[in-house]
Amino acid sequence: MSQLGEQAEARPLTSLRPPPWLSGYRRKWLSKDVVAGLTLWALVVPEAMAYASIAGVPPQFGLYAVPLAVLGYAWFGGSSRLFVGPSSTVCALTATVVAPLAMAGGDDYILLTAVLSLLVGLTFIVLGLLRMGFLARLFAEPVLDGFIVGLGLFIAVGQLPKLVGLEKPEGNTVQQLGGLLREVGSWGVASLVLGLGALAVLFLLERVAPKVPASLVVVVVSILLVPALSLEEKGVAVVGEIPAGFAFVPWSGLTVDHVLALVPGALTVVIVAFAESLAVVKAYAAKDGTTVDANRELLAYGAASVGSGVLQGFPPAGSLSKSAAAESSGSKSPLAFVATAVLVVLTVLLLTGVFATLPEPVLGAIVIHAVAGTIRPRPIWRLRQIRVPDFWLALSAFLGVVLIDVTAGIIIGLVLSLVLLLQRLGQPHVALLGRHPDRGFVDIEAFPEAVGVPGALVVRVDGPLVFANVDPVIEQLRHDIRASRPQPDLLVLDFEATYEIDVTAATVLARFLDDVQAAGVEVLFAAVHTRVREYASRLSLESLAGMKSAYPSVADALTDRQRR
Repeated sequence: MSQLGEQAEARPLTSLRPPPWLSGYRRKWLSKDVVAGLTLWALVVPEAMAYASIAGVPPQFGLYAVPLAVLGYAWFGGSSRLFVGPSSTVCALTATVVAPLAMAGGDDYILLTAVLSLLVGLTFIVLGLLRMGFLARLFAEPVLDGFIVGLGLFIAVGQLPKLVGLEKPEGNTVQQLGGLLREVGSWGVASLVLGLGALAVLFLLERVAPKVPASLVVVVVSILLVPALSLEEKGVAVVGEIPAGFAFVPWSGLTVDHVLALVPGALTVVIVAFAESLAVVKAYAAKDGTTVDANRELLAYGAASVGSGVLQGFPPAGSLSKSAAAESSGSKSPLAFVATAVLVVLTVLLLTGVFATLPEPVLGAIVIHAVAGTIRPRPIWRLRQIRVPDFWLALSAFLGVVLIDVTAGIIIGLVLSLVLLLQRLGQPHVALLGRHPDRGFVDIEAFPEAVGVPGALVVRVDGPLVFANVDPVIEQLRHDIRASRPQPDLLVLDFEATYEIDVTAATVLARFLDDVQAAGVEVLFAAVHTRVREYASRLSLESLAGMKSAYPSVADALTDRQRR
């Protein structure tokens, strides 16, 4: 697997040639891939139908979202381990984007969902061609932690009405939960018993028989129970008749206004789907000892999302659980995923009639079971012991999802991530350096045993020098010079941690150094990166001329000074 991944890295970004895993395929893998594909099919079919309810479309459109999405990533993707298909996270986002524009489940809603998938795919492709893979870093990790926990709760609460046989209440997650509790006297007993029973079986099989496709088991058993126990007559809602084959909604109802209304939401889906999918790819790359080409991943996710949209499915994303299931089932290559896609097509063509009596409470139970693992407050609370600002980031994203909606949670998370980034960039640490008996020159604050150099002030700026932070850095340097006793006659600037400098910062730094030198303090530079040195030389600022002949290290600068 790792060799295939390494080959993928060398493949041209826009290549349409067969992927490395296919050209290097071994015939002896075929039986294992087919078995893994069959196992994955047993997981994907019930979950795809259940996730369709999260997205707000009929169950069959969850199946439509699988085949071309799987094939798109398998052909263009850089990871031979990643399964791309229906995602509870992205389905919840899809509903948030489309719901204000059309009634859930209707033809217009289905069409808009498909258009959203196409827009998401095209956006991915454009970003990939522009090599904007760095966008995955827009979300700070604490924000993702809080967002995922909040989203899991949002999805689970949204499925509870199915378990109790009621319509979904209006409002945010807290309001929906309150609305259900106020209607406790109207809960359908048969629906509740069936839903809780399905949940119990799902969790039990997960613990005692993890290789058994628990979702498929509860689907099959519940379909048999509906007529046997006359559950429809007892108020249990069922999926109803599902058309055989691919029953598409006419595209003729689409307008330019529809497309424009979906653009902001498409960008939101892109960011979240990219972050979710890339996290899985990186996890496997770390395990295999390979690297990840984020730009290739953008193109591959684009192909997957366009493929899903062509079949009027919803936007897909990478799935850790499905990828892990394929691996544990013995898959040797993405051909296992292709086998799953083929089996899903056969299901759509031949088996949809079987699901007509599938109970809605069971679909709700499958979704709740799928997201239960994400509803863990511990990752958020743990941040409180590590770093309080990160804790507030995570909590804000969580509360944004739960108290407002999914989009608000994303926006709050993004804004706070950028604010935190600007705050950290705007206040870089300025370290006073001293000589350590074993470590050379180190931060005196971190190593109190380090001793300052008499008559010299040695400082290091831990970060880039740019317009946003140069003023506080200069103020700190002025303060350090004034506070030094005795007053230094030498200032050594260690640029080891400063890998970037812009025009504004260079100009302000030059003025400061002019003042320092006018006061009789000599200035020496150490460990200046080539990029910074070349840029400073192009500015032709006299006080920065010393960067051209900067010393390799602080120790070299001080040694040379002593020799003079």
